[in-house]
Amino acid sequence: MANQFSVISHSYCAPYPINLQINTEKGVTYDMNGKRVFYVKEASFTLHNRRVLYDDEKNPIVTLYNKCMGSNGRCNVFMGESNDPSQLLFSTKKIKKSSKIPRGMIKLNVFLANNKDESMCDFRVVVNGSKSSCTVYAGESPTAIIAKMENNGGFNVFVNPYVDYAFIVTLLMIINEMPGGDESTDRSTDRSGIINNVITAAASLAQN
Repeated sequence: MANQFSVISHSYCAPYPINLQINTEKGVTYDMNGKRVFYVKEASFTLHNRRVLYDDEKNPIVTLYNKCMGSNGRCNVFMGESNDPSQLLFSTKKIKKSSKIPRGMIKLNVFLANNKDESMCDFRVVVNGSKSSCTVYAGESPTAIIAKMENNGGFNVFVNPYVDYAFIVTLLMIINEMPGGDESTDRSTDRSGIINNVITAAASLAQN
């Protein structure tokens, strides 16, 4: 049997590939037959930066607590509706932008609760082109692909056998809340351009 990647529950690790469709506006996940599998009650994070993912039987699966996800903050994910540290499942953290990360790309490290020193991530998510696609890897290996997503107006998700698809859906809910890969860079560039134009205009007036 192939390696099993169970994070939330082994019951979500099917012995065959899983294809899911996420309606990102409504926060609802469907299987290939159009049956609802998961949903969130809020379309986005609440004022308390909290979201709960439920299954179709209205059972709470995980709770997401978002901490400044727009910067380099974290999102902590707990079992059920808990926020007790003992129920922490995993955390995600954006990798700071550098020359090693191509423009338009976001990288997200995933740390399981028992990974205390976080010297290496347990999973990594690479998001391309304003969320046009993303790939989830086991660890930091560029070849250990466990799931992929293509954006077709929603998230079309492909999960490998024996991979926890509830975990993958949770990661994609987090990604859906994140700003695009270069928004902060673009805003910084725009501000720099405006400042340079003002300086140039002031210098021209001073010469006249």
